[in-house]
Amino acid sequence: MLKHIPETYEIIGKIGSGKSGDVYKAYHKNLRTYVVLKKVKTELRNLVNNRAEVDVLKNLRHSGLPQVYDFLEVDGDVYTVMTFVEGNSFGQYLDSGREFEEKSVIIWARQICATLCYMHEQKPPIVHGDLKPENIMLRPDGNICLIDFNISASLDGGDAWVTGYTNGYAAPEQYQGYLSPRSDIYALGKTMEKLCGKKKWQCFLYPEFFWFLFRCTRKQEKYRYLDMSAVQKRIQKLEIRYRTVTWRKRFLEAVAAGVLIGILFLTAGLLKREEFSVAISEVTDLYYEARQYPENSGERKKYCATAEKKLQDLSRNYREKEQQRRIELLLAWNAEFLDETEKAALYYENLLLYDAEYRVAYGEYGMFLLRIGQKEASQKLWKDYKKKEKTELLEEGESRNLKLWEEINEKK
Repeated sequence: MLKHIPETYEIIGKIGSGKSGDVYKAYHKNLRTYVVLKKVKTELRNLVNNRAEVDVLKNLRHSGLPQVYDFLEVDGDVYTVMTFVEGNSFGQYLDSGREFEEKSVIIWARQICATLCYMHEQKPPIVHGDLKPENIMLRPDGNICLIDFNISASLDGGDAWVTGYTNGYAAPEQYQGYLSPRSDIYALGKTMEKLCGKKKWQCFLYPEFFWFLFRCTRKQEKYRYLDMSAVQKRIQKLEIRYRTVTWRKRFLEAVAAGVLIGILFLTAGLLKREEFSVAISEVTDLYYEARQYPENSGERKKYCATAEKKLQDLSRNYREKEQQRRIELLLAWNAEFLDETEKAALYYENLLLYDAEYRVAYGEYGMFLLRIGQKEASQKLWKDYKKKEKTELLEEGESRNLKLWEEINEKK
């Protein structure tokens, strides 16, 4: 138990312990409210002597943050005094086996993002630096609150120092000794993955959310979202979408989205150029924007036309074999998305004409033919495929559509 505590505080008891030491619940007699006394990490003691830094934290006012009242020196240690937050941490819920729906996770992500936005907009910006389920409280009213500011750091004209982080949530740059606001973007993505459970089927039922997490958790800072305000806008669109879409429509769109996602993963791990991957991500973002508008609407066609133009530009600038394959498949999907089946078929045929050993393209084209009712053409393609396979003219490769196409034809 703490000794030599000021009379202002009545210690209720120890409520936990962390990397820096014990955490106590106390009653603030003057404010007539419950508070938490948390030991400050040894590395941050100098912060307490810098009143400007202390005032930055004490002046924070946001519904997603506990109020920091003061810093106390007790028994040779320094403690943060802040609001006692009712509820349990998401870490506690996960440890108990609790599972969360993606729709709820998106709502909480929006609240977390708004809180981090507020922190990053301070002058100088404040970075949390250790965002994880254990440091996010779920209050009884269903809203969140970020805790553990012993690791928070302010940026004064550059990168902040790193005083602590958690493996699995910390951005790669933190292991090198620095962090930035984009480090919190990485941790947000990893935290959302943990809350969702990252089930394998989620990328098909929730493709936009899947790609949102992917962009947040890129290893290099420059390939993540530009800042937390950009993340916030994306989350708001996701929330609106999942609030209005019906399960039937979501399932039907998931089938179509699965085609795109399958294509995007065809050469995963083979494309090593980050610039190309980012360019492709920008194109797929256009598709997700387009699906917010009705079929055959001018807005949807506008987004797809922009996507097609970008893909054509990429085709001229990225000439590696695997890159050309990915671009050609996306062009075919884009045409099918606009119900331009003849153009889509042309892209597939062109791909097989100049890349006849590309096994995956047979599966993609075969399933496309089945989707538009061309069963005989699909069967003819299957015979050609089996002939090339028998003579070992096809490269090794697999995809979701290829596997499905093989299963359909082998049952006959």
